Amino acid sequence: MKLLAALLVLCVIGAGILGPQFLFVVDETQSAIVTRFGEPQRTINTPGLKSKTPFIDTVIYFDKRNTLFDAPPDSLLTSDKKRLIIDAYAVVRITDPLEFYKTVRTPQRAVTRSTDNIASELRKEIGQDEQSEIIRTLRETIMNRVTQASTPLLREFGLQVVDVRTKRIDFPAEIANSIYERMKAERKRIADAERAAGAERDLEIRAETDREAAIIKAEAERDANIVRGEGEGQAITIFAEALEQGPEFYAFRRSLEAYANALRTGTTLVLSADSELFRYLQSPLGVTAEPEDQ
Repeated sequence: MKLLAALLVLCVIGAGILGPQFLFVVDETQSAIVTRFGEPQRTINTPGLKSKTPFIDTVIYFDKRNTLFDAPPDSLLTSDKKRLIIDAYAVVRITDPLEFYKTVRTPQRAVTRSTDNIASELRKEIGQDEQSEIIRTLRETIMNRVTQASTPLLREFGLQVVDVRTKRIDFPAEIANSIYERMKAERKRIADAERAAGAERDLEIRAETDREAAIIKAEAERDANIVRGEGEGQAITIFAEALEQGPEFYAFRRSLEAYANALRTGTTLVLSADSELFRYLQSPLGVTAEPEDQ
């Protein structure tokens, strides 16, 4: 019984040691090649459990998913002899593991050689167009042309180019500063123009308002003068009617008003005895007494 248990343990250990030498697993996201003493023997693109010759065969795995190859920013010259800082990247995937292994072997070398080829094609395309066109309208067109031109180059490495795009296209620092200053000056010019137009409109509105206010005030003064004139006319008519009905009473009333205006506290008048001003002070009926004969 103990011997049987020992044999089972030895079988399990042996399977654990020798199993990986006979069998290997290829994931669905991977492809693989089997090499023998460094020489490729076969390519495996389908997932599953696979077999190999133990101890002399080696399995090398490759990721067949899309991979980002990011190139460093580069200063490129346009057709009008102006520079642009372009930061581009490529999305690629391994379609031929055997060719990939023969040409570049490692992902690091693949990134270096691929980005060099893409940068070369990008430099050619940028050199055919003017700076303003690239900035405004030609980004998409240029990237599509670079993708098409670099596809056969990267196919030699067993790679398929999915897409080439730019993360940014900038002016060099010294040019960017001058462009910023021009943009700033342009915005200031627009702001000054808007401000001047607003000030002009403000003056127009104020002038129109002042004109309307002057017209309203003049019309009000005209109407007030008319009303005042009508009132004075009515007052004169009333005075005239009152004078006709009682001239003595009217004269008496006017004299009282004159007394009230002239004889205030602290007022001293020096008048002749026969002055009309003291007519009602001398006699309640306003009749001046005749002087006696001497």
